[in-house]
Amino acid sequence: MTARLHSLSPRRADAPPAAQRRASLIGLLVVLVVATALRLPALDQFPPGLHQDEAANAWNAYCLLKTGRDQVGQSWPIFYMRALGENRSTLFAYVMLPFQALGGLNLWTTRVPAALGGILTVLLLYWTAARLFERGTGLAAAALLAVNPVHIHLSRLGHEACITPLLTLLPFASLLWAGLPLGDGNQQPRPLRALAAGLLTGACCYGYPAVRLFVPVFLTCGVLLTWRAWWELARTRRGARALAGLLLGLGVTFGPLAYMHITEPNTIGKRGRMTWIWSPDDPLSARAGKVLMRHARHFDPEFLYLSSDADEIVWTVPLGFIPWYLLPGQLLGLGLMVPRIRRSRSARVLLLGVLLFPVGDSLNWHVSMHNLRSSAGLVLLILPAAVGISRLLAFLAARRMTASVLAVSLALAGAVIPETGRFLRGYFHERPKKFPVFLLNHVDLLEACAWLKPHLDEVDAVVCTPRDVNQPYLITLVALEHDPARWQTGPRQVEQRPGTWDWYERYGKFHFPDNGERVARLLEQFRANGRADRVILFLRPTEPAPCEPSFHIPGPDGKPSLVIYDCSL
Repeated sequence: MTARLHSLSPRRADAPPAAQRRASLIGLLVVLVVATALRLPALDQFPPGLHQDEAANAWNAYCLLKTGRDQVGQSWPIFYMRALGENRSTLFAYVMLPFQALGGLNLWTTRVPAALGGILTVLLLYWTAARLFERGTGLAAAALLAVNPVHIHLSRLGHEACITPLLTLLPFASLLWAGLPLGDGNQQPRPLRALAAGLLTGACCYGYPAVRLFVPVFLTCGVLLTWRAWWELARTRRGARALAGLLLGLGVTFGPLAYMHITEPNTIGKRGRMTWIWSPDDPLSARAGKVLMRHARHFDPEFLYLSSDADEIVWTVPLGFIPWYLLPGQLLGLGLMVPRIRRSRSARVLLLGVLLFPVGDSLNWHVSMHNLRSSAGLVLLILPAAVGISRLLAFLAARRMTASVLAVSLALAGAVIPETGRFLRGYFHERPKKFPVFLLNHVDLLEACAWLKPHLDEVDAVVCTPRDVNQPYLITLVALEHDPARWQTGPRQVEQRPGTWDWYERYGKFHFPDNGERVARLLEQFRANGRADRVILFLRPTEPAPCEPSFHIPGPDGKPSLVIYDCSL
């Protein structure tokens, strides 16, 4: 009995019969349908509005699509692009390009890459877990990720961090696909596949900074933990060719990125440099201590299972980084793997992944642990639970304990369904009503732009309030589908402020004065220019206006949030 329960990696001779394979594929299809239903519908409505980080990615991608240059005029940037005043990763902007080429610049094309990436991650996790262990574990892992609240949230945003789980899983899966020994079994190494895996691994590191930190650390440590198998591989002709292909691929894609980080660390890592967890005068020992302490805090049950990221504006649904119902399965899965550390490469690598999952969030400060950065290790926390659940069900089924299988399945469903329902109710019904979410995502400004769009050609100037908005110029660019060629050649006025942020005071006919005094001075300039200008103003209800309001945009409480004035000055 014990030997059966501890069998994590069935021998090839134990391959399931055709009926079981068909059942697994049907189960996978059901999981993918659920994953799709939770990620694709109403992307332009949930989350409501548009966050400035989403807008920055969408606008830079659109500029590249239409002009071959990003918003500051850099031709096809590779290592970073300047947006919001920081140097951001470029990969997600390039991923957006085919969607914008087909569907234009809008909320849907901004978010659909993350949604499809989330669905692909579910499928890829099934394949990876089945390769490491068996089909049942793959199916359980895919199902758990499909309904994971943090992953659903990530899959519905246009932020570059949202494809982080995919970018950290792809390199690992590609190495397994190439027959390289990070898992159990004696796969034949494939040199061409190894070359492709190297190219893909390096390319993934051009994504969100947490990826380029997590992937090299995890894979390097994984190779060290399985070094005997790699050594044996290198001693064969075919294995040596595969390793050479892998290193060549890494050299082509990851090599230039690593060189840039070594030679220009303050430029490519500008944003991260502003948020180091240590102080500039801290000695190396103090810095290491702070990093280790932050790393360890990710294993606090409060973060893992109850409340996760404390940023109440971005993560307003109270939930853990992973659902609490995974804990029993995780404990069982870990209990099954620990005794097999010496015999099972799959067990060693997965346990390593659990220990390293916070690496992407261990170097930088945040109000709490950071869900976006921590998502680099999300799938590695789900896998032990999948192992525990699948092996328990297989153990019971092998002994024809049908009642016990049914009881365990019902208990799991009784935990998953209500918890998922609580998240969905909070995310789709309660969260859009929260005023901080409404303001941060510029819901009222988007509606104001929709009102303005048919009148824009007839207007001489548009003045937007600075109150309760963040980078409003980006929101208007996306909402009005501004012409990137006009942006590149037209008048622009930007102020580079201390810290990391840029403030665009003007582009074209749009003005963004950052205080009430500047608004008043701008209006006086319009009055004194000797001509009658039609000026549209977006102001808060408490701000003084030069004419009668034309339109009120209500907030979640039904009271006016933004007022539109159509004035002749």
